[in-house]
Amino acid sequence: MRIQEHVKLSTAAALLALPWLKKDTWIPFASSLLIDVDHYLWHVVTHRTLSLRAALRYFGQANPPRLPQARLLHHPLILTSLLLIAARTRSRILWLILLGLLFHVSLDVVHMSQMNHLKRSLSEEAENTCPECGQHYEALQLHTVHFTGNLLDRYQAHNFVVLCPACHERAHRKVKIKA
Repeated sequence: MRIQEHVKLSTAAALLALPWLKKDTWIPFASSLLIDVDHYLWHVVTHRTLSLRAALRYFGQANPPRLPQARLLHHPLILTSLLLIAARTRSRILWLILLGLLFHVSLDVVHMSQMNHLKRSLSEEAENTCPECGQHYEALQLHTVHFTGNLLDRYQAHNFVVLCPACHERAHRKVKIKA
């Protein structure tokens, strides 16, 4: 899921929670967004650069690796540990931080589920044949041809195409996706 989409959905959730959480609404909101700092920190250590632009380019490539070490704060062990500490200490702040982290992770789970469904259905529709080069591939990759500003339209099939790995990489090099 793109950063912009996380911001929109986290903002909506914060507005809905405002009547109950009042001035503490910023805590789950901030944690739901800052959880992705683990991606950037992994990139800094691995690639030895502080460049945010380089990190965004790396994670925005055609098929970025989904390495567990780049998602440390998303890991169930970390979330469970925070849950246990929050329960043990009865800390409202830790519970609110955990709430934001879990909201973010749940968005990621829904996103991955939707993307896998799209990839599967579009691959079946294309009969596992790349529409660009005509080659048959068992594992086509999902490519976004248009990012819609409307979150309700985000997972519509007309916004995506499946491509072979070579054509997918080529598409990322030559075309800037419309936002």
